[in-house]
Amino acid sequence: MSWADRLVMAVGRRPLGLSVDWSAIEARMGTALPADYKEFCEIFGSGYFSDYLTVYDSVGGEDSRLADVYEGNWQIAEEDEAGRYYYAPYGLFRPNSQGGLLQWGTSVQGDEFAWLADSSMPPESWPVLARDDSQHSQHFAMSMSEFVYRLLADRSFEGFAGFGATEEAPDFTPYS
Repeated sequence: MSWADRLVMAVGRRPLGLSVDWSAIEARMGTALPADYKEFCEIFGSGYFSDYLTVYDSVGGEDSRLADVYEGNWQIAEEDEAGRYYYAPYGLFRPNSQGGLLQWGTSVQGDEFAWLADSSMPPESWPVLARDDSQHSQHFAMSMSEFVYRLLADRSFEGFAGFGATEEAPDFTPYS
């Protein structure tokens, strides 16, 4: 059972089965994306978890909030020195680069979630980096869906920045 499937069970949803044009999105971004992320988007579409976490989705066709955020982050970094500093020490991911942040989510508290993406590695091996609004970061050697599942549903997971699974079951609220 995949981590995305476990997350579906944890939040009590049925998979949407969306059809996403991954080749168009990956061409736009200049990189392949982790299969785990693709499965997640096809299952959940657009929404947020437990009034805390939003994963930048691709909801079908060529639309992609992930690609929109990626392009927006680069625009900020290129226009403003403070914007470039914000992504230090990792920098932003560029295709054919030796690593950088490729942001895939955010929290209502300003926490950011990204892959430490590296063109020399298969996307499935990109670790998760979680940063709080004070720029404190933690690395997690797991897929995006595993991280989301563990953060929301696994009470034994140490969590991130004080957020972790609670006694309440996690939930998913789709955006309308």
